Amino acid sequence: MLSFWEKDIFKQNYDILIIGSGFTGLWLASFLKKKSPLLSIAILERGTLPSGASTKNAGFACFGSPSELLQNVQEIGWKKTLEMTSKRYEGIQIIKQNFGKSIDYKPCGASELFSDDDFFEKTTQNLNELNKELSGIVGHPNHFFVDQNIISKSQFEGFKFAISNMAEASIHSGKLFYELYKNLVSQDVKFFFGTAVESIETDAKTAKVYTKNLGEFNASHVSICTNAFSNLFLPEQKIKPGRGQVIITKPILNLAFDKTFHFDKGYYYFKNIGNRVLLGGGRNLDFETETTEQFGTTDIILKQLEKYLSDFILPHKNFEIDYAWSGIMAFNEAKTPFSEIIKPNLSACVCMNGMGVALAPYLAKELAEMIGNS
Repeated sequence: MLSFWEKDIFKQNYDILIIGSGFTGLWLASFLKKKSPLLSIAILERGTLPSGASTKNAGFACFGSPSELLQNVQEIGWKKTLEMTSKRYEGIQIIKQNFGKSIDYKPCGASELFSDDDFFEKTTQNLNELNKELSGIVGHPNHFFVDQNIISKSQFEGFKFAISNMAEASIHSGKLFYELYKNLVSQDVKFFFGTAVESIETDAKTAKVYTKNLGEFNASHVSICTNAFSNLFLPEQKIKPGRGQVIITKPILNLAFDKTFHFDKGYYYFKNIGNRVLLGGGRNLDFETETTEQFGTTDIILKQLEKYLSDFILPHKNFEIDYAWSGIMAFNEAKTPFSEIIKPNLSACVCMNGMGVALAPYLAKELAEMIGNS
């Protein structure tokens, strides 16, 4: 039950209601406010913090390792792969232009590491074609290059080959969330944390959102930005959740690397963050268990992550695991996000397929334009 004061300040009638306070929802509110500063906007979030992957990811501003992109080409073709890659790349530029140093944006580049000779050879055979196709996006003819020095320089073992690029970056995901949040609060965007949405109803003029604990909200337009948790609202999209488990070490003296890394077709990823190693991945060890909306960790994946640390990444260093966590990503068969106007007063921007950091700004900007024109 709300008091007079709460009802007066935190009204339940808005121009725009956004469900989900992850990066997509925050960027959407930001672009809507930029386009129309007088819009009244509220964001409903079921958790006390964003409940998916936005503040739980590894903090990679990336748009695709060579093996990932080549796999995408096999699955969805060159045209769709390049379209998605361009959107990811442009999304990273939006992040950089808007926040930069305030979110610890480090243009350190990235490397994909290989331990399998055949897989590396297969990837390099297609590298020239991949670079040619990407040159129009990144503005460089040799985006990916075989890196002869990074493995020995970083003091890794077990990895034999590396393909690097200098266009990707590392960010602090928590700071990105907080900068977006502060910016929106300063523009009088209302946040309702701990507010679970149970259903949405629309008619010709308005939309109604029914919540578990705060009753009914009304809006001229509702946008669903719940990524992996969207099946309640969009069952026809057949979105599959994918849990990503992450560990971080305690501080380590004299770490020899300071960039972002991927290996095993992008299923594993790590970086140096404040002289700690952050390592995540392993979903491919147990797809069935990791296709879940439940947060948590499993012994099979944590043990594999620790083994990669001891045998490959930190072979001659003593280290301790500080703690572990997980985030929930969203995937579909099409390998592409769903972002569109569903009805005149209902839209959605969901299913980032593991690339939400990069895709969210671009897709949110695009959707804000569509909402403004609808």
